[in-house]
Amino acid sequence: MRRAAAALLIAALVACDDDKAVPDELTIVVQADRREVEQQEKALREREDSLAKDKAQLDQRIADLAKGLKAAADAEQRRRLEEELRQSQVLEGQLGVRVSALQAQKIEVEAKKRSVDADLQRAAQAALDVRAAAVAAREAKMAEREAQLAGHERDLSQRAKDVALREKAVAAFERQGPPPEYRDRKQVPKAPLVEEKHKKLLADLDARGILISDLPPEDQPLNAEIFAARRQRDFARAMDLLNDLMKAVARLRVDQRFVEAKISRLQGARGTAKLSDTQRGEIEKLLKDVTSAFSDGRYEQANKGLNRIAVILDAGAAAG
Repeated sequence: MRRAAAALLIAALVACDDDKAVPDELTIVVQADRREVEQQEKALREREDSLAKDKAQLDQRIADLAKGLKAAADAEQRRRLEEELRQSQVLEGQLGVRVSALQAQKIEVEAKKRSVDADLQRAAQAALDVRAAAVAAREAKMAEREAQLAGHERDLSQRAKDVALREKAVAAFERQGPPPEYRDRKQVPKAPLVEEKHKKLLADLDARGILISDLPPEDQPLNAEIFAARRQRDFARAMDLLNDLMKAVARLRVDQRFVEAKISRLQGARGTAKLSDTQRGEIEKLLKDVTSAFSDGRYEQANKGLNRIAVILDAGAAAG
């Protein structure tokens, strides 16, 4: 099941460039093999015709020598005719060997032809399979976008509620003054503590191979907000945001669902990035490694490969 899922996901990712590229390239190779076999068949037919002509001429020569030998009265003439007849018979034997070798080559070429025809059928089937996978991937992408749209609508509604609650909280804070724990400056987190905790969290993210874009959409702005709060020296807010981000990171697991979602995101990024041939080649090589790791259930290894692809895509997007 994992191999089937991996094949479908990678086929969908490849389909961004050209959903017919793989089967078409396979068909071109097979057709080239078939042309080569046809040329070999033509060359064998020409050799067969040439050997047939040589054999007919040799048979006629042997017959003429046999008649001449019967009619020869002079001993020297008989000796000469016998020697020529012997040489002609040797040539006849060699010609027979060449004919046998030619028949063996014909059998070999016929076997190649049958093999090429079978490859051509497999190439056609591969083309159908890839196109079917591309259609399935597009349908899955549409379903994903619909689900994301519904999620965004829910998020907007929730954020509107959160804004209303925050406005009420701010009004209450202004009326009541700061909370007791922050009235004493000794209770406010210090800059080194906030900085150290933030650095440790980012190092943990890097070690686990988790990108900020891997977080749920509602949690992705937290890291930027932490940096903003630190610049404003609002360390109390920075600590609150850090705690929220730590909770979000703790909920993440690098598993099959995580990797599948990441592949879907990179699929969209690949469609808009301006990539060079070298970058495309690097991505294709990485995709093979990702597919192998995903199929074997090595999701952390697959995630590392996807992170390297993300770096290349980011570079392509910046260049575009």
